[in-house]
Amino acid sequence: NWILGWVITKAIRLMVASFISTTATTNKSNTITNLTKDQRATAPTKEIVTLKTTTTKKTKTKTLNDSASSNSYSNSNKWTVHGVQYDLRDFVHRHPGGKEAVELGRGRDCTAMFESYHPFTNQHRLVLQKYQLDPKQKPAKTVDDPFYEVLKQRVEKSLIQQGIDPVKGRTAPLSRVAYYVFIMACLSVSGVAHCRGSILGSFFFGVFGWLIGSLGHDAGHMAASHRGWINDIGVWGMSLLCNPMQWQHQHTYAHHSHTNEFDHDPDLHHFHLLLRVHRRIKNEDVFKYQQYAPFVFFAYTFVVFGSCFWIPLGMIQTGFLYGMVEWTDRNRPLRAFAMYAHMVWYVSIIMIVPFLVCTTWYKALASVIVHMWTSGLLFGIFSQVNHLNESSLDADSKTRNNSNRSHMLKNSWAAAQVETSNNFASGSHLWHILSNGLNLQIEHHLFPGLNHSHLWRIAPVVEETCREFGVNYKCYKSWGEVMNATLKWLDQLAVED
Repeated sequence: NWILGWVITKAIRLMVASFISTTATTNKSNTITNLTKDQRATAPTKEIVTLKTTTTKKTKTKTLNDSASSNSYSNSNKWTVHGVQYDLRDFVHRHPGGKEAVELGRGRDCTAMFESYHPFTNQHRLVLQKYQLDPKQKPAKTVDDPFYEVLKQRVEKSLIQQGIDPVKGRTAPLSRVAYYVFIMACLSVSGVAHCRGSILGSFFFGVFGWLIGSLGHDAGHMAASHRGWINDIGVWGMSLLCNPMQWQHQHTYAHHSHTNEFDHDPDLHHFHLLLRVHRRIKNEDVFKYQQYAPFVFFAYTFVVFGSCFWIPLGMIQTGFLYGMVEWTDRNRPLRAFAMYAHMVWYVSIIMIVPFLVCTTWYKALASVIVHMWTSGLLFGIFSQVNHLNESSLDADSKTRNNSNRSHMLKNSWAAAQVETSNNFASGSHLWHILSNGLNLQIEHHLFPGLNHSHLWRIAPVVEETCREFGVNYKCYKSWGEVMNATLKWLDQLAVED
């Protein structure tokens, strides 16, 4: 009871602090907006941007005042695509994929998201041009990536030949929805057993908590449904693996946009207390133990607790994830509240309720440990093998730019996604289910808006196109083989300075 009270008190204090900060920011913005004409004339241009509005009978357009540069426009109201800045505030609620998909790119360079989530249409380019801030800037153009263009055309053709509409049929089919429902039912039963202190129930609660992550992962990529509100709810399928609000910033935006880039991909920084996964991480004494597989698996058992509580707590306190991904939701009260609420919910259900219900403390403790270790180990062994080995880490954009490869592949975002990712057991339905579809990581990174249940359909054409362009498509025969590649890399870093 004391622990629960402390957690709730801490969360309330954080929420109040965030609310006060948000209110102060809003009041300052309103004060600037309500300045008189004379006050605006004498105010610094760094704080005020005047929009010149021209109205005709047919059109109404907005352009920046010549006296104010685009840099003086609030970053929180900019979306940057291919170096061109846009104000999408009037479009957010009209976005067919839901407003959160657009909000995720607010104040950021969202070029990778813009391209990878609209691979089979050009309508998004026409819509985007309407919201350009500075008409003097060149309109957004497709990045010079011949490899990705050919790949998109071939994948689209392949899906159509298999009876799948690349746009309307990209989300979860009925069979996938039935799978979600079945796992959710099993999760509910095992969850009750966990709360009652059943060790076996806690084990299965961890297993089904991992498997329902397939819904959260799909929804987080707007691939569970065409309806934005369904995806907004579905992303909470990640609740037993990661804070859903943090997940959107960490994974959907940062990891997929900057895969294996040390200064921009937060997924390379989760284990720095126990594991050294990149050469640029300073070698510490504790890392010598990562040459032993049991120590690596032990470190994985803490993954879920870290991503559900410790890491989001740090994000709330600093406003950033590892200093590289801004927590833009802190200025959105409901989203900020959801961040705190999940932390309280996770600690309560997983760590506190068993102690309140069980008759013996050691049985409750065993249930907590079994669940945390089961979910953490599953998350670790299936997610970390997808990008962490020597060949994948050496394929990041910085290394590619310093290589002797062709200009086309050196600057190809799509080629980088392929070569920084690993597939395994791609023809196995069993491993596809157990890994939540992560065994087809290459296809997922190229087409994140395509539901995982469709990825096997496009794998052959992706592999063939990679071979044709000379892109290193890595598909390991089994999970054991790709896990060994990761362990070999960690063993190397254990002794390498």
